[in-house]
Amino acid sequence: MKDKRISALGLMLVITMIAVIYIVAADTECTGQDCSVSTSLTVGNSAPTITDVESGITITLTGDSSKSVNMLFNVTDLNGYADVNDSTAQCIGNKSGESSRTSTSCSAQDQSGNDLTYNCTVSFEYYDIAASDWIWNCSVSDNYPESVYNDSVVFTINDLNYVDINETTLSWSSATPNTDDEEAGAPINLDNGGNQDYEAATVTAQNATNGSNVIPATAFSLDADTLQTTGQTYMADNSSVAITTWFTLPHGSGANENLYAYVDMPAVPSGSYTGIASWAINITT
Repeated sequence: MKDKRISALGLMLVITMIAVIYIVAADTECTGQDCSVSTSLTVGNSAPTITDVESGITITLTGDSSKSVNMLFNVTDLNGYADVNDSTAQCIGNKSGESSRTSTSCSAQDQSGNDLTYNCTVSFEYYDIAASDWIWNCSVSDNYPESVYNDSVVFTINDLNYVDINETTLSWSSATPNTDDEEAGAPINLDNGGNQDYEAATVTAQNATNGSNVIPATAFSLDADTLQTTGQTYMADNSSVAITTWFTLPHGSGANENLYAYVDMPAVPSGSYTGIASWAINITT
């Protein structure tokens, strides 16, 4: 009898709990069969997108100097262009194995609605390698901040052949007759102000004369080093001589090559001797 009363009590409690749950779950009554539900959403930030990077850029560098290049990229932000942080905009020109060139400034322009354009200035050096697979990597962040980049566009740097010479006269202030390996007062210095690697030179020398007295072109020689007595490359009279074994003029910052000139003096009278024409020096890759 006692167990029956407990069971009956438990059944009443279960029925009571079900009733309470039903009342809580059904506390908003619809009107007939028409019910309404409100909505509430919190939308997270939408990162900007770089929709376009200027393509087809070909750069011709400036000899022995830097070259500033302007390029454009477009940005869209669903929160409006004002959400984009202008100070984070940049473009980098890079190529595997080469120094990267980062923009010195990017200015915002054509701002309207969700869109704007950045005009970036990037400085390149005269020795940046010539190639058609340089890549623009442009990036920007919004005020959240979330960043985005685009590195899908390539550009080209053209060949730049540029060599200058700092000594246009070979001179011997006091050469002694019947003496070999007399070195000129200063070497010829060739400076590579471009982006090509030069591996050879050809030199056409000339006789030096004083009236009927001659110091033949074959008495002159060139070398990469000073104070040489053997191994120099000897010249020919009004005929090109190739220098390939020791001449090298690669591209790079401050790249240069010295040509030290020597003369094996014959037995000639004293006096001032001058070349019958200028020597010709041709640099080749």
